Amino acid sequence: MKLQERRLEKGWSQEELARHSGLSTRTIQRIEGGQKAGLESLKCLAAVFETSISTLMQEQTMRDEKHADQAEQPMINKIERDAIEFAQSLLAGPKKGKADSLSKIERDAIDYAKNLLSKFKT
Repeated sequence: MKLQERRLEKGWSQEELARHSGLSTRTIQRIEGGQKAGLESLKCLAAVFETSISTLMQEQTMRDEKHADQAEQPMINKIERDAIEFAQSLLAGPKKGKADSLSKIERDAIDYAKNLLSKFKT
């Protein structure tokens, strides 16, 4: 559960959580905004929410991993789309007036695109 969810479950504003925990409102805002909480902040929050520090640390780690995956995904999708479009344009065949076979550069480009795709497929 996120810090914000825990706070809202109690019906508290950020200022109220800050007052109950002894942390600054700005610290609460930073943590809710995605910044990693320090050990002292985690101790204060664990006491207020009657949970363990390790539980809050696990939640924080899961949140960080989720954000990292989400941040990486659009770039992978863009690389995949670009590689697929490029390979498809080459595989569509030669344009009118071009030779019937692919050039070495075109074959190399297709191989490169296939290799790139294989690295990003899960």
